[in-house]
Amino acid sequence: GTSVVLGKEPVYVAGEAAGYVTSAAYGYTVRKPIAYAWLPSAVGVGDAVEIEYFGRRVAATVTAEPLVDPGMERLRG
Repeated sequence: GTSVVLGKEPVYVAGEAAGYVTSAAYGYTVRKPIAYAWLPSAVGVGDAVEIEYFGRRVAATVTAEPLVDPGMERLRG
């Protein structure tokens, strides 16, 4: 989706509240919304999480930094 969360939203792991969004913005390089969140150390890259946004849960994936377009698909059009 294109919804950009505002910050302080709860983050769920395996259906349980596990952390919260600390900041968020639109990532123009990757053309997707980005949210930074405090999560337990047991949650790792590739793990599925959900962010509660105005009463609904939005699926998200924990991703490593830097956030880039490794295949350079954007440049190739």
